[in-house]
Amino acid sequence: MNSQQYQQEIWNMRVAVKVYLLNSNIPPIYLMIYRQHYLLFYYQQIYDHFNSFQPQINKINQISFRYKNTLLPYQIPFGVLVDLYKSEDTFTPIELILIYQKEAHFINLEDEIKNQIKFNLKQACFGRYNHEGYGTPLKNLTQYMSISDEKQALKQIKSFENKEDLYKYYKKIFETPKTGKIQLPIRIYFKKGGHFQTIIELNDQQLTIGQALNIKLQGATFIFNGLPLNTQIPAQDFYDQLYSIDGFCYFVC
Repeated sequence: MNSQQYQQEIWNMRVAVKVYLLNSNIPPIYLMIYRQHYLLFYYQQIYDHFNSFQPQINKINQISFRYKNTLLPYQIPFGVLVDLYKSEDTFTPIELILIYQKEAHFINLEDEIKNQIKFNLKQACFGRYNHEGYGTPLKNLTQYMSISDEKQALKQIKSFENKEDLYKYYKKIFETPKTGKIQLPIRIYFKKGGHFQTIIELNDQQLTIGQALNIKLQGATFIFNGLPLNTQIPAQDFYDQLYSIDGFCYFVC
């Protein structure tokens, strides 16, 4: 299996989820959520389910999800949250509690999803290209990506259909620097709490991901996409293919 096939397998993976509304007897909703998606992608579907049983008179500005006693952030891939918090049987649906927060206005979900992905992509671009000799780190997102490109890519990200076109979209953004300097943007989340964002410079094409991560955290073990990380995978594969939809490579430590 080459790295692009591996990426397609990663993008195809989904997790069973069961959502209850806080302090309600309304039947839960069952979902299959892509590990690569943000919870934000499913807000409208979940809201519509519960609203069909109990219409909301007041506007809902935000909805939050809780797993056990932990409020879940919505701006990172859902699979990272699963790897952080879930430790029971993989085949049992993850039970989340939906919490309404009544404030001023209901968010525009399409804009929020697009803005959150683009915000993270900008940070990932900066991590890849912020070195001398490359020029403006964010030029690939601003110079090469039209509004129609973004809308089409968002549609494909939400459905994971037409993956070949989606690969081309990312290849336009994440071209290999002509300087030959390769920087891998990563985010590491810790089961004990907290996370950090950094870059790893890949000076050697033979460098494995285990050796690369050891530069930042010596002696640590990692989870990648729901499984113990295979530390012998070439680090270059993560740079070329095995990043998330927001451009970062996520690891749980």
